[in-house]
Amino acid sequence: MAQETTPPQVARQATETTNDLGGAIILLGTFGPQSDPQALLKLRGGKTETVSRGDTVNGQTVVAIEEGRVALARSGNAHWLTMPAPNS
Repeated sequence: MAQETTPPQVARQATETTNDLGGAIILLGTFGPQSDPQALLKLRGGKTETVSRGDTVNGQTVVAIEEGRVALARSGNAHWLTMPAPNS
């Protein structure tokens, strides 16, 4: 799951100073072994948080972590967060 370099767009979003992401959670990266993957998320207010399956973030449960994406669920509805596409 390891990445050699951080894509420029991801690096900009990870270091951008902001207090309002419009309520969005941004996936900055996924890492760790497939048996226990983790993800780094940027939350509203600029806080970053490392999460694992089963963790709760902003009222949503992390239900899956795959390379480059994370599934979050609330009230039986799930959606995937994906890494921002790197600029060419």
